Amino acid sequence: TEVFDIVRKKLVALTPEEWVRQHVIHFLINEKKFPAGLIEVEKSIRLFNTDKRVDILVRTPQLKPLLLVECKAPEVTITQKEAEQLARYQITLQAPFSFLTNGNQHVVMEHSEGRIIYLKELPVYSQSSL
Repeated sequence: TEVFDIVRKKLVALTPEEWVRQHVIHFLINEKKFPAGLIEVEKSIRLFNTDKRVDILVRTPQLKPLLLVECKAPEVTITQKEAEQLARYQITLQAPFSFLTNGNQHVVMEHSEGRIIYLKELPVYSQSSL
């Protein structure tokens, strides 16, 4: 089974993780008003001499990283291991916000002055843009 990705503008295989990723994309665009044109899906980055992919990267209008999103399949419990994966991406991209989800559990973090602040929910785009 496939699903149409409105950001990549193509059909992609509907895996459990992709199901979560697609719901997050629609949530960001429809509920939190993030511009679709500033969202990148499965963005390749270079990390410690290896190639990695960030599930979702949202940029500011100036194209600086704003939000990193790591999506896991619903059956994957969010643990320290998943948080550490997102933290490694954060080392490279230095986004002010990050979001970790399996579709059931969600962790929203704001990164400010070397500290992590856990938020109850993701701010709308107009409140999170720098």
